[in-house]
Amino acid sequence: MIIVLIAIIVVAILVYLGIVSYQRYLLKQVEDLLNRKADIGESPVRKKLMEVSSMNLTGSSAVGLDNIRNDYQEIIDHRLPEVEDIANHSKQDINDMKIFEARKEVATVSESLDAIDEEMRRLSDQLDNIKRIDQEQRDAVKILRMKYQELRKTLLAKNLTLGPSIDLLEEKLSRLDDDFETFSETVNSGDHETAETQLQKLRTSTEELESQIKAIPALYENLINVFPDQIDEIKDGYDQLINHNYAFEDDFVKDELKQIKGKISDNLETLSNLRLDAVRDNNKSIAIRIDDLYDILQTEIDARKSVEHNFNVITRFLDHAEKQNKVLLNEIERLDQSYVLSNDQIAVGQNLDAQLNEIRSEHDRDTEQITNQPVVYSAIVDRLKDENAQLNEIEEKQSNLNDELQGLVDSEKDARKRMQQYDGEIHNIKRHVEGLNLPGIPEGYMDYFFVVSDEIEKVASDMNQVRINMEMINRELDMVSTDIQTLTKKTTDLTDDAAISELAIQYANRYRHSDEEVDEASQRAQKLFDTDHRYSESLSVISKALEQIEPGAMDNITENYYQQKRTEY
Repeated sequence: MIIVLIAIIVVAILVYLGIVSYQRYLLKQVEDLLNRKADIGESPVRKKLMEVSSMNLTGSSAVGLDNIRNDYQEIIDHRLPEVEDIANHSKQDINDMKIFEARKEVATVSESLDAIDEEMRRLSDQLDNIKRIDQEQRDAVKILRMKYQELRKTLLAKNLTLGPSIDLLEEKLSRLDDDFETFSETVNSGDHETAETQLQKLRTSTEELESQIKAIPALYENLINVFPDQIDEIKDGYDQLINHNYAFEDDFVKDELKQIKGKISDNLETLSNLRLDAVRDNNKSIAIRIDDLYDILQTEIDARKSVEHNFNVITRFLDHAEKQNKVLLNEIERLDQSYVLSNDQIAVGQNLDAQLNEIRSEHDRDTEQITNQPVVYSAIVDRLKDENAQLNEIEEKQSNLNDELQGLVDSEKDARKRMQQYDGEIHNIKRHVEGLNLPGIPEGYMDYFFVVSDEIEKVASDMNQVRINMEMINRELDMVSTDIQTLTKKTTDLTDDAAISELAIQYANRYRHSDEEVDEASQRAQKLFDTDHRYSESLSVISKALEQIEPGAMDNITENYYQQKRTEY
């Protein structure tokens, strides 16, 4: 029992000590929060607020400062005293052992001070921003004042390089001065928001004026010096070329120079109105037109050099082509006595002659023009190029036609060789067939033989004419070549069928007395051979009979025949 009492007493002492310790902890927190509250009351915001208030702000800046001042007074007069009251009340609750209430109050004070801290930082930043903007705008006043002084000096120094734009530039600078004075007054009045708007406008206008002053001299230089000098140079060059017998097709050089001068004058007016984008575009257009005129003059200068270098070359080329064509026409006339020429060959020669006559006429006109009157050399260059192309084409056609004409003689030689060859072959075939000593020749074979023989005789007759048609003769020889091949095949078939049939009939004699069918087939085959001269049918009849009585006999007979055959057919 005593032990239990002792334990209870110990626990009670420990609880008491814990409560006392926690009371001290909470009191320490309250003291820290009150010190923090005192620090906030002594914040630099008060000093900054006094400094900014002394600026005598106006407009929206003054309204903003009033808002800051009201927010600050709200904190000082109400929110901080409320926090102090809660803190003091929490101390009383701690002493009265109202631990849980005191803990909530301490948390409330801490959170309130955190919010007030954040608000004071915001107010401080806003005041700093007002001071910064005020300083920046006052610095801008100094910078712009110096810049306008520099611009005024620049306008005075560059007066001659700015041309007719100087008046408007000075007006713009004067307006900027007026706007600057208004801005300066606004800055001094403390209306920062209005001053900021004015400052942005001043900066934009100033940058634009600086850009114009920088860009105008080059634009004006082109209009007042570069372009006029180029125009004078082109005019002098043009006059010199005219004096040296040059001419220009659709000559508009003088008119174009006059129009360009008008454009320059118009663009100076545009420059005086400070429409610099339009001036740039117009200058580009003027430069292109001037370059085109330079190109026109240079084209004629280069063309004359080309004419002087190439005119005699084309003259010699034309002389050569005419001589060649004369030789070609003579050759056509000569060969026309011996050969039937195609209409194309005669027409080509005549057309080439007509083309050369046209080229000669054009070339002679250019020769006279170069000698006696002003010349558009570029036009002559174009004609020389065209004449050169035509002469190259004519030369190629002359060469092809000459090859065709010379080929007639070679073609005749080849045709006579072929005819002799075919004539020899048909005579060989005739001798071979006669040498077979056959009882007769099939009528169809003889008909075909005479057809081929007649074809060869016709070719020989055509080749013995005064004027021979090689195109027709070559077609006839091609036909003869095909028919000779066919006749050769027919001769070979005739020879083989007759020989093998005769061998088979002889071989079948051994079976005639023992086999009635073989005997009958032999008689039929012999009749077809001796009387009808149908050697292929004869071979067919005897072959069937032998194969029935002795399979393979015909293969042996045929094989032995071809092994011993020595003739071509």
